[in-house]
Amino acid sequence: MNPSRITLAFAFAVPFGAASCKTPASDPAPSPSAAVASAAGSATAKLVAPSKPWFSGGFVGEYEAKVATVEIKVGAVKEWTKGDPKLSSGPGKLSLQIDDAGQVSGTSEGALGAGHVSGKVEDDILRAQLSPADDTGLHGVLIASRAGDGFKGSIEASSGDSLRVRTAAIELKKLAN
Repeated sequence: MNPSRITLAFAFAVPFGAASCKTPASDPAPSPSAAVASAAGSATAKLVAPSKPWFSGGFVGEYEAKVATVEIKVGAVKEWTKGDPKLSSGPGKLSLQIDDAGQVSGTSEGALGAGHVSGKVEDDILRAQLSPADDTGLHGVLIASRAGDGFKGSIEASSGDSLRVRTAAIELKKLAN
């Protein structure tokens, strides 16, 4: 046989021989429909929404505002000793909505006055500012820690002239979705 024919025969035999080899039964090649199903399965997994943070949703809580203790020293404003303890004291309610990012918005009503609440939840701590709707309401802050599926903390508030200073414990409970 001619050496150039052997080379030519070898050149054709190798690719055709490799192509005719079968894949082992233990490692079957995926069919085109299996590849499509696999791609669809991974796309479905990506579409599943992540779970919401525990604090996401509505919360409501009631408080009982009381006169806060103000240490009166020499040179203090005289009116602090004359304040009417009944003004801005008594029951009230906060209604809050917290989004997935922890942004807080809501309303207040009751002894501290009608107003708006805004704030943030970070590291299971709720910090919010109470802003009165009018001049008769008190400005305040709410700081509360996670307690179960709600929050437990306190409100510290005062009038614009600081002559009425109030404090209140509050427990915010999560509303059912």
